[in-house]
Amino acid sequence: MSYRTWTYRALFVIPLLLGVLVMLGGASGTGLLADGRHHVVGPSHSGPIAVTPDDRFVWVANPDDDSVTLIDVGGDANRVVDRIRVGDEPQNVVISPDGRHVYVSNTRSGTVTVIRTHGSDADVVRTIRVGTEPYGMALTPDGKKLYVANARSNDVSVINTKNLRVADTIDDVGLEPRGVAITSGEDGEDDDAKVYVTQFLGVDRPGVLIGRDDYKEGRVTVISAEDDKVIGQVVLNPIASGFKSNGSVLDHVAPTDPATFTFPTQAFPNQLNSIVIKGNRAYVPNTGASPDGPVRFNVNVQALLSVIDIRSDQEGQAGGAPQTINMNRGINFEPGAPNRTFLAVPWAIEFKHRSNQGYAVLAGSNILVEVDLDADGTPTIHAPTSATDPGAIVRIPVGQNPRGIAINSRDDRAYVMNEVSRDVSVVDLGSKSVVATIATSDLPAPGSEAATLLIGKAIFNSSTGVNLPRLGPAGVIGRRLSSEGWSACASCHPFGLTDGVVWIFASGPRRTLPLNGSFNPHDPQDAKILNHSAIFDELQDFELNIRNVSGGLGLITLADGTTPDPNVKPFVPLANAGRSPALDAMTMFVAHGVRTPISPLSSRHHQGRKGHEVREGRELFEDANCASCHGGGGWASSRRNFSPPPAATRIDADGQLPEFLKPVGTFNPAQANELRANGKPALGAGGFNPPTLLGDFAMGPFLHDGSAITLDDVMALVPHRSAGTGGVDKLASAKDRRALISFLQSIDASTEPFDLGSPGPVPERATLALSETVGELSLAVVGANPAPVAARLAYAQPRAGRVELALFDVSGRRVAKLVDETRPAGRYQVDWDGRQEDGAIARGGVYFARLRTVAGQRVTRLVLAR
Repeated sequence: MSYRTWTYRALFVIPLLLGVLVMLGGASGTGLLADGRHHVVGPSHSGPIAVTPDDRFVWVANPDDDSVTLIDVGGDANRVVDRIRVGDEPQNVVISPDGRHVYVSNTRSGTVTVIRTHGSDADVVRTIRVGTEPYGMALTPDGKKLYVANARSNDVSVINTKNLRVADTIDDVGLEPRGVAITSGEDGEDDDAKVYVTQFLGVDRPGVLIGRDDYKEGRVTVISAEDDKVIGQVVLNPIASGFKSNGSVLDHVAPTDPATFTFPTQAFPNQLNSIVIKGNRAYVPNTGASPDGPVRFNVNVQALLSVIDIRSDQEGQAGGAPQTINMNRGINFEPGAPNRTFLAVPWAIEFKHRSNQGYAVLAGSNILVEVDLDADGTPTIHAPTSATDPGAIVRIPVGQNPRGIAINSRDDRAYVMNEVSRDVSVVDLGSKSVVATIATSDLPAPGSEAATLLIGKAIFNSSTGVNLPRLGPAGVIGRRLSSEGWSACASCHPFGLTDGVVWIFASGPRRTLPLNGSFNPHDPQDAKILNHSAIFDELQDFELNIRNVSGGLGLITLADGTTPDPNVKPFVPLANAGRSPALDAMTMFVAHGVRTPISPLSSRHHQGRKGHEVREGRELFEDANCASCHGGGGWASSRRNFSPPPAATRIDADGQLPEFLKPVGTFNPAQANELRANGKPALGAGGFNPPTLLGDFAMGPFLHDGSAITLDDVMALVPHRSAGTGGVDKLASAKDRRALISFLQSIDASTEPFDLGSPGPVPERATLALSETVGELSLAVVGANPAPVAARLAYAQPRAGRVELALFDVSGRRVAKLVDETRPAGRYQVDWDGRQEDGAIARGGVYFARLRTVAGQRVTRLVLAR
């Protein structure tokens, strides 16, 4: 046959074959890699677990272990192949479309680790410094750009995956960006793709009374992938919750006795951790808040699934009705205890590739729930519509504290990352059951303090109970943490911090306080008096929240271990520490496991002009005597100076410890929301318990009632800013206030505090220090030395005190400062990303790491290979 004939036939046959492949790919949601392997095409999104394009491997982040695990799942092998050290606190993983690279966001390190893979072989090839606390990531479908949401610097880094450098930084994305999803673009062109980034916490709606059920809205930022510019924001509105309360404080509808639940409530979107695109809609699971009082366990928080129409970038509608749903609605019609389970802390969602069926991850309830979409993209979980309708809800129990899900391209397996149980649940989507559980990192030894801390983390994050039998009998706790699995501590304290919501509580309007300041981060025996009105002195007092806010049985029981002990109050007659090992474990977790956000302006991260302004602000802070309320290692003056319980003479008629209250002009009884849950005037006339300033830059809105949206608003209050000087306003200059605010924005756990003096005695049973004994000072390189592109150093210090760890070249010039702060005795690991202090890549060669502490000095040799 002639060459010309072959050419003509090829011109006809090859396009035909390509067309068939395109049609098959379009129908199935898959395409072919260059080597013939199938892979999923289309939109991408962030998450802590991902499946390789050939369905052979799963990658999962281990945030408690500073590693990622590679699992062989081919043929249901479900076998761990490798565990690779990355940066501190890895949170999200992304796999390139060709399966050859894996990207890991290291939240605490502020870096992205790049891993090159070939089958089961994998090596770290680059560590890229990005913004502060990188979290969610997603690749454009062509794999050319990686978008990284930096939760604490409030920006998005754009990484060019060809040269593995940050090509751009997008600043105007809103506060606390978390989840990322990217469309496949119009006509399949990635240049037309849009990037969706969730703002984690809701935003106040102008003109709406703070504390109402509709006073906030959710926000999602939209970015053009063509030019990396913000092109809009999607507003996610409050919705009718479908649940009713016994009256309304802010609408002045008095509760009845006996209670009659007749007042309809609303809920606004909050805690937008992730976003996923399916068809022409994006789906955002989130915890809705209904803050108006009186508090009722099945009204406070809801399980929302918000919907966005990505064609118009508005909240999705179908037939003129909003498509956003409350997934809890209708569960109330199911048969009651002991099996009815509501949906707590919606954290992630994933859809099958070939159908409109997906699975939402309920981090608090420790389950998946099946979600179906109709032809318009409206979601449902098939909850009952009445007491006579059985419904068709599909719940799949998984591990402890599930945080992410990935579905393979065949749609027959889902892989669920469980953060607290440190494993992956393998779900057969045909039988809708877990068929394997794969341990991804080691659990601590039963009975160890590390095991106690992990049990405390499980209690904090669970609404249904704790199921960690590998940690011994203490690792199994039944359904006592809330009524019918409704809510967890994390429902209002995500990451152990704050949901930013002002609740109408028994003492008045109260913004959720972050728990990172409950203890001095460098001395867990230095405890803070708690709550805005100083009504608690122990974390164990939150037993009352488990019972009264979440409707649970609680953890302090009579001798039978089951019956709730009725003799539980704050302060008197008994201290609550030591009455429940489970509550004590949760307290240990708060003391050691809740991390203060890292400030982008801290001394470790910012130099130059802004650094000068921070130092100037520190001097102004001292001159204005701000430390009289915000001094000490816990950055709050209200330190517990007695062994609980306090003497009855120290408690006033409202149950407050008045000696700790500071009247600083932040209370206005004329405000319409200054009401208690019973409708009476709120507490506050005597002042408020000074809050910690640890990580304050990330904790807005501010003040007890959330009325100060920014720190500028806080410093505009003259009585407040002059409280430490007897009323003399030393901050009248706007320039001075700007400098002071810069300093306030820089405060994190690494900031040198102002001396406040001794906090006083602490009872033995409240001691929370992890007791690992460090015998001597040491410093060593972890892993390969020579190191390829980055290095990890491990050191141990036998005594608490100032720590300086720095790297020097052979000429004695300091190359990088890795640690410069006060730390308790213990063992630590620190990553060096291979960059100098000015951001330039360090040359290959010999370097010396020098550790200086109160216990002495150590030096070790490090070789960097380039």
